[in-house]
Amino acid sequence: MGVELQQGANAPIQKDHVLIGIGWGAGTALEADVSAFLVDASDKVRSDQDFVFYNQPETPCGSLAMEPDFDRDRCAFRAWLDRVPNDVAKIVFTITIGTEADADGRPHCGMMNGLYIRVAQPTGEDLIRFPLTHINQERALMLGDLYRHQGAWKFRAVGQGYNGGLEALAASFGVNIGEPDAESATGQGDVVAIGGRMPPREVWIEKARAMQQALRAFLPQISAAVANGINESNTRMILDRILIDVFGYSMDEVKAEQKIQGRTADYVLAVDGADLIVGESKRAGTPLRDKHVFQATSYGAYSGIGWALLTNLSTWRMYHISTQNIVDASLVFSVDLLPDVSLEDCEKLVLISRFGMENPAALEKCWREVNALTRESLIRAILTDDVVSKLRFVIQRDTGCDFDNEIVQQVLLDVLIHP
Repeated sequence: MGVELQQGANAPIQKDHVLIGIGWGAGTALEADVSAFLVDASDKVRSDQDFVFYNQPETPCGSLAMEPDFDRDRCAFRAWLDRVPNDVAKIVFTITIGTEADADGRPHCGMMNGLYIRVAQPTGEDLIRFPLTHINQERALMLGDLYRHQGAWKFRAVGQGYNGGLEALAASFGVNIGEPDAESATGQGDVVAIGGRMPPREVWIEKARAMQQALRAFLPQISAAVANGINESNTRMILDRILIDVFGYSMDEVKAEQKIQGRTADYVLAVDGADLIVGESKRAGTPLRDKHVFQATSYGAYSGIGWALLTNLSTWRMYHISTQNIVDASLVFSVDLLPDVSLEDCEKLVLISRFGMENPAALEKCWREVNALTRESLIRAILTDDVVSKLRFVIQRDTGCDFDNEIVQQVLLDVLIHP
């Protein structure tokens, strides 16, 4: 009988050759794929060959291979830990659910009964077992990982959910999965199949180029709508087509006239049944004002949606909604489509396409980077003791005058806050 771990716990691995088994209850009628990623210290694969899955069942170095005929588990891997390259910090084992809906609606990992991952002797006897008992509605799970620790190996019970399925999970580790010559979820086409994939940055650029081409087809219609001042109803008709034909949402994912607590949102954009973006549409060409921002964000604040889109067809503004104390809307980006849309702007717009929202961590990262360089953030950084001490040293070195930190900080405050 092996050791049973709780989520977050770890245990040492005493053997170089182990079996990693993954299984779930027989009554679970879901399509599931099990994968493994060999990642470095930055949690990224070194190359596509560090991704082990059904279509690439082993690593070239011989350190990890899928075991197709081991009947004690639904899926199993054999790991020879003494063969793992030195620059691989850990091996992450994952499971993802297919996108086909079943009788219960949107499939997710929470529908899997009796899910577990175990580390075993090469002959199958348990060494470590982690039963996953608290699973939410994500379509992907990081089950556990083998990781280096002080020259040895340990197993960690992770159990962390991840939205977006296998493609989004793989992208987070630096791998892009695509089917050749097939239309992607954005309707913009996909990139290259496994074995010839492009890095995520290049994938993003390709998505942006496809979006730029698709948007340019709409520019004459948008320009005419702005010039003629068409009404809000006709504006929304054009916007509907853009959201579906360019941004890749399906008709049922573009929800119009959504109401909550007496407030009405023009749009709510959803992915796989989850409401992710609230949208406010103004008549084509109407100047966007603060009251429109409030309209766009108040619904999101009361419904728990963290992102708001405000547009008048030609200008697209994306906001992050914070509700810690008061409703606060932070501008993430603003894009103007007229007279022409740039590739750089399309890279931002891909963030809010269906492709981008399948992995909203990209939009979250964009917002964090914008927020980190606001005037308020920079002032806070400058007024920290570390920065003030360095400024005090430079002042003393250059002028021979020595001041207390408090004096330097107060002068900085006067200069920055009350210039």
